[in-house]
Parts: sequence; structure tokens; C-alpha cells
Amino acid sequence: MTFSFSETLVACDLCGGKDFAIRDAATRVMQCRRCGYRFTNPRPSQAEIAAAYSAPAQYDGWLAQDAGREIMWSRRWALVKQFAKGKRLLDVGAGIGTFLAHAHADGWDVTGTEISRSAIGIARERYGIALIEGQLEDIPTAGQFDLVTMWHVLEHLPSPSHAVTQCRDLLKTGGLMVVAVPNDSDARWRFQRLKNGKYMPYEELEPGKEIHLSHFTVRVLKRTLESRGFRVERATVDDHYPERSPRRDRLVATYRTVMAGTGMNLGVATLVLARAV
Repeated sequence: MTFSFSETLVACDLCGGKDFAIRDAATRVMQCRRCGYRFTNPRPSQAEIAAAYSAPAQYDGWLAQDAGREIMWSRRWALVKQFAKGKRLLDVGAGIGTFLAHAHADGWDVTGTEISRSAIGIARERYGIALIEGQLEDIPTAGQFDLVTMWHVLEHLPSPSHAVTQCRDLLKTGGLMVVAVPNDSDARWRFQRLKNGKYMPYEELEPGKEIHLSHFTVRVLKRTLESRGFRVERATVDDHYPERSPRRDRLVATYRTVMAGTGMNLGVATLVLARAV
């Protein structure tokens, strides 16, 4: 299977601007000159992407890192539940359901969506969790959840602006939205050049790999949320490492301290917690 890159955006999804700069020609990454949003253009169709993520072996790598991922999800849930109030959780793009399993063990009523049939089967067999096959549009009612989470999902969706607006509609006022995405901030790229002596390029989109349609700086991600009914309460570094080590724990702690003091994210991923207003 190969991607056709048949979909082309003529306007920025976040601000409607139509003036784009080339960010990385080799991987088709563009940047909106008006708001700074970075995105792949042209891109694969949603049908192609869903088929790629439903491949039987798509999650073999995840399962091979099982012990480390359990720790990762446990730490993420421990952080989120400090800020979350209520008992109803929606996890968008829930993967194999591990985060939902941690929340459910704490007494939360959990719902998840997923486009990968492979992941849905694993979630059912491993945790007894029945995920909804599909997108946010398949959640039937509005204003019912206390917590909505997107763990490295927003960058995969065809319209981040639409997704964030839908999440606001699905949350009660005062509810919490949690978004983690890869960090595309310029501060990180400068730091990587300083450490490695070279620019770290984007990856070409291929079936079997992560399919990132968007690339968020901290500033753009926060503005995306704040302009669509949210108040950002915390922006930090996401502890995304499935392979655990004391060195990586120290690295995340150091990057979080730097970000808290300077606002610059030097880490690989960004985590934002925002309250629905």
C-alpha cells in the first residue's frame, strides 16, 4: 500500500488564510503565513489513513513495549486526575484502550473512539472496553463529558479546528480537555541543532508509520484552544516515552522545569490542559 496524496488544502484550517510558505519541501510540510500553523499539503485521504491504521500488525510495536507503556499511561493518568473533576471521560483515538483502563480502575465512566479495527479488537480482548469505531462525529450528544483527552491524536486529524470545537461541545462547562502532540516549536529545533549539529527533518508519510497531518508549536496549539472556548490552565512537556529509563525521567523533569520557567518547550512532545469556559 502507498499513499496517493490526493487531498490538497487551499485554506488554513485554523484561520482561513490562503498564503502558505514551504516549511519542508521533501515532506510536503507547509506553514500558514498568517497564523503559523504547519501542516502536510497535499496529504493522503482519510480512507487511506484508516486502512493503514487497521493493518493487523499496526500495533505490534506497541505491544512489544507493553511494560513501559503501562508506566507511561499510569503517569499520564496520575497527572490528569489532579485537574479533572467528575466521572465521565471521553478518550478520542483511544488506541488499545490502556489510558481508559487506568481511568476505569479509578471509578470513571469511560468512552473511547478509534478508527483502527485492530486496536478496537485489542481493547476489547485485553481490557473489556468496547470502543466506538469512528470519529468524534459518531459521539451522539453534546455537553455530557467532564473530561475529553486526545493523546497524540490531534496531529492525525483532517481538521484540528473542527475537532477542538467538537470537543468543546461534548464537554460540560468547566470540563477539562487534555491534548498531547509532538512538539514542533522553533526552540526545540534550535536546541536540536545545537546538540546534534543538524536540522531534524520531518518524516515522509508512509503506511505503517505515524501519519502526522499537522505540526504544532506551543503557541499555535494554545491559541487553537483559547479561540474555541477554552482557557489554558497548564502547558508542559508530555512524558511520552514507552521505553523507560532513569535518564529519560530526568530529561522530562528537566524539560518541564525549563518550560515552567521560560515558556520554551525543548522536549519531544507538548501537553496542554485547558478548561471549557
